[in-house]
Amino acid sequence: MSTALNGIFGNLIRKASAHRIITAGAVLAVLFAGAAVFCASCIGELDYSVLEKRSRVLYASDGSVIGFSLSEDNDSYRFYTGADEVSPLYLKMLIANEDRNFYSHHGVDFPALLRALKGNLTNGRITSGGSTLAMQVVKRLAGHEGKRTYLNKLREIVQAVYITEKFGREKVLEWYLTLAPYGGNTEGVKAAALRWFGHLPNMMTPSEAALLTALPRAPEHIRPDRHPQAAAYYINEVLRSSLEKGVFGEDVLKSSVADELPKELKGIDQSARTLAVRLFSTTDLREIYTHIDPKIQHVLLDEAVVFHEKHNDGAVLSAVVLDASTHEITGILGSSDMSVSEVCLPYSPRSPGSALKPFAYGLAFEEGKLHPQTLLHDKSKLYGSWRPENFDRRFNGRVTASRALASSLNLPAIEVLGLIGPGYFVNSVNRFGNILHVGSSKVPDYSVILGSADITLVDLAKLYAMLNEDGMLNDYSLYAGEKLHEPARFMSADSARAVFDILKSTGRPATAPNAVDVSYKTGTSSRFTDALSAGSLENHTVAVAIRFPNNVTGLYQYSGFRDAAPVLFSILGKLPSRPMNRPDIDSTLLSDSSPEALTEIADDSRITDRNGLHIDFPQDGDTVLPDAFGRIFINHSGGEGRILMSHDGVQTEEMFFTPEAEGFYTVSIMDESGHSDSVTFRVVLDN
Repeated sequence: MSTALNGIFGNLIRKASAHRIITAGAVLAVLFAGAAVFCASCIGELDYSVLEKRSRVLYASDGSVIGFSLSEDNDSYRFYTGADEVSPLYLKMLIANEDRNFYSHHGVDFPALLRALKGNLTNGRITSGGSTLAMQVVKRLAGHEGKRTYLNKLREIVQAVYITEKFGREKVLEWYLTLAPYGGNTEGVKAAALRWFGHLPNMMTPSEAALLTALPRAPEHIRPDRHPQAAAYYINEVLRSSLEKGVFGEDVLKSSVADELPKELKGIDQSARTLAVRLFSTTDLREIYTHIDPKIQHVLLDEAVVFHEKHNDGAVLSAVVLDASTHEITGILGSSDMSVSEVCLPYSPRSPGSALKPFAYGLAFEEGKLHPQTLLHDKSKLYGSWRPENFDRRFNGRVTASRALASSLNLPAIEVLGLIGPGYFVNSVNRFGNILHVGSSKVPDYSVILGSADITLVDLAKLYAMLNEDGMLNDYSLYAGEKLHEPARFMSADSARAVFDILKSTGRPATAPNAVDVSYKTGTSSRFTDALSAGSLENHTVAVAIRFPNNVTGLYQYSGFRDAAPVLFSILGKLPSRPMNRPDIDSTLLSDSSPEALTEIADDSRITDRNGLHIDFPQDGDTVLPDAFGRIFINHSGGEGRILMSHDGVQTEEMFFTPEAEGFYTVSIMDESGHSDSVTFRVVLDN
């Protein structure tokens, strides 16, 4: 009996043990599965878009921020920051005070976490989180800021280990430097240093480093502008702690305690904001590094301030600076008044007025059809009934090509263009890119030399830099590391030098009478919507423009010589220059006498035949009413081939235009053979 009972109980015990083993295994499996699901859920919470939606930033050549956008998710200043962009002292203070075992643990410092848990249990509430840098990063990635619960802490532990193992410590550190909160809409060390101290974080003092170490603990309660006593307490606490942990010596502590706290946000300079807007719209890059020189940029900004102290009529100043020694764009003023225009105007094609004249002369020199001492004709009758006028409405008779160019005379310039042809001129300019934009007709005519074709200020500056480089047309890089096109010869060295030297004799503005080495030219559009000046001094080429972006002019009519040239000379006079070391050139173009065959240019029948094309209506001096649709039609007779009408610098094949206001209008027409006619009449609007 006893043996039987022992067997029965033995079987029961064995079955119970097996059951317990099975149950324990099941429990472990469930727990493991639950843990896996929990970990997967935690990892799935991480949203890296906070990094992807960071601010776009435009950098100058020294790494300073000159333009930016706010972040796309919450309009924050959030600039990506690498460990090599911040002060080594700050990094040492950060690691020593916030995560001293950063380089040894795997995202979580468990001893520190246990100490924090013990303190929380002792105090009966959560007073310390024991968070590592990785755990502070995942708070931002998972949106746990301000939610201090044990469950969230467990989530952060899983997430911190995950990102450390997956991305590495250095990436976690970069993310902390980019995402840490610093009060208001300022995130990351770089944005915080710029807003609080007005400089990049690579040059922080010990007190500044201490402030940025402490601020993320309680951003709104430690801000020195709002809570200076709290800020001072935490700065000193971080400094003393850093001393105790061997970050620096006693002398650093003594010198730093007396440092003054920043009393207000410094703000972030946006000296190239319009350029940033343009570049951000053309690339997906978040960080754009340029060759912009901050010193040159501030020269341009100072000119913008001076301009608006004198003018407040809707006109804006824009400018570009090129460095011929490095072939870099070192300064851009996109718009001096962002309330008027947020467009980066140096990249917008506009009328150059007569600023293209030097290149027609240079090409005629190169073709052997003109010499600087060749006599040209500054008289209206040379062009029959088509009557383009000089800017001052006066004529000088026979003048040398050199004087005609230096004085920017219109009629001799048209005569010079006739030597090479409008088509040849436009095609020559556009050999290395479509930079000169002819009107809708796409057919170049003689008016291109007076500003009827459009060009950007940047491309115009490159052409003037070509004269500065003896005929070599170079590309100029804006981006760091940008690959440039190979330089190309635009015109012969002696032709370019001849033009460059002639432009040194252009009249000086009253503000710079002794600046004799500047080679420059001005231009004014036909309706006074654009006044330009471009020129070179040593290694710098500068182009400036005063423009009405909406083409609605004010009461004051700007001119290239009176208004743009003084700005050009002011900028050139403030730039640090380097000599170009131009070699001597032996050429007849640089002599004081012309070859006998080029003593004087004879009248050209192609553009002086007054009988070839005639405007029949309106006649000179007529008073005209528009038709029911507000249009005025031009009737003509004669002519050969395609006929173009020019009105206010615009060419079209349509023989009508719509006047915007009452007043006198001049209309010119020209055929493919160069025959032309012009009339001036008065328009009265029937109200």
